[in-house]
Amino acid sequence: MGMTCIALAAITLVSPRSGEVMTTITDEQIKVFAGSNTVQRAQILKEVNKKPNRLAWRRQRPLVMRWRTTEHEKGPWRIRIGTKDDLSDARDIWLDTETAKRVKAKDGKSSTWTYSIANPNLELGRTYYWQVWSRVKCSKHSCGFTYPDKCKCGRTKHGNISPVSSFSTDDTPPRWIRLEGRVSNFRDLGGWKTSDGGRVRLGLVYRGQGLNDNSVAGFEPGRNRLMVEDVLYMKKVLGIKTDLDLRSPREVAGMTESPLGEGVQFVNRSSSAYRHIVEKDAKKTMAENFRLFCDRANYPVYFHCIAGADRTGSLAYVLNGLLGVAKEDLERDWESTFYPGTYADKPLGSRSCSHFDRAFAKYGKKGDSLQKRIELYLLDCGVTPEEIEKFKGIMLERDVK
Repeated sequence: MGMTCIALAAITLVSPRSGEVMTTITDEQIKVFAGSNTVQRAQILKEVNKKPNRLAWRRQRPLVMRWRTTEHEKGPWRIRIGTKDDLSDARDIWLDTETAKRVKAKDGKSSTWTYSIANPNLELGRTYYWQVWSRVKCSKHSCGFTYPDKCKCGRTKHGNISPVSSFSTDDTPPRWIRLEGRVSNFRDLGGWKTSDGGRVRLGLVYRGQGLNDNSVAGFEPGRNRLMVEDVLYMKKVLGIKTDLDLRSPREVAGMTESPLGEGVQFVNRSSSAYRHIVEKDAKKTMAENFRLFCDRANYPVYFHCIAGADRTGSLAYVLNGLLGVAKEDLERDWESTFYPGTYADKPLGSRSCSHFDRAFAKYGKKGDSLQKRIELYLLDCGVTPEEIEKFKGIMLERDVK
């Protein structure tokens, strides 16, 4: 790293282990997803989660990082994590000594430190590199507490930096994303396998809750739900270029700009959900919404209603269904919004996927796949075959192993 004067001695990375492949979704969701249908998944959920917590479900599993140090090392610490092996794109996490949990070895010669990143927002199928630095004090000069690469006098001769280690994430969707503000149910639309051996591309389309509250009286937009760091994350890291808002005119109260601010295109179209998507006005809106996804210049796109559930879930069902995602996976993704509340303690009802079965039954003939029926539905909405192919060309990865 260009600092040959610094000794690398006292910090050894323990976990994630070098080369380890980690899953990002929680154990509860893995168990529930194993059910082959909605009823089975609801029953499994009751067994694995007696006291459901909706917020705990809608996030990635924490990333637990451990490192071992010699006796004299006491922190504080700097964790660096990035996707490049030289850590040139690293995200830095600065820790006070009290933030990392310390366990001393019985021989008193070393300690193991643990820090858990509650919402890591990791990408799927990606290799990550990480490293731990200790903070040291320049004993001969007046720099005060610093890090080896930040000593003002440039003469720091000690300070410990671990070797770089790596781990990877598996490619099991969904990829949950957690913000600091009041926006949840946020996930990548991609990652799902398709019937032709492909996969829906990650990092292009995201779905979630509204970025601001609904208007209270219908004449003034609701309060922004985002923190400053959320805006930066969505614009700089996710690269969001389009905010597609599916709410009604009363809910948005004349909004003309996205809560993400300048540089993000704001599109508001009042949209329908469930079986109502086959009604005349709803089909017109569906065609307009779909065309937005046929232009590469609009990507990445974030689309939402207020809760990221009914209207958002219906559009997600259509988009991924057209791409060839299996019906069972469409249902798993749909249900993920409502787990663990709706299906954990109540009979399956108004929010089951059966509404889509009835909506698309009028399209195609016996034996046609759901993908074919959804394609025929979109054509009936006024979408052209060329537009459908443009969308597939943007969103599909072919021949995924």
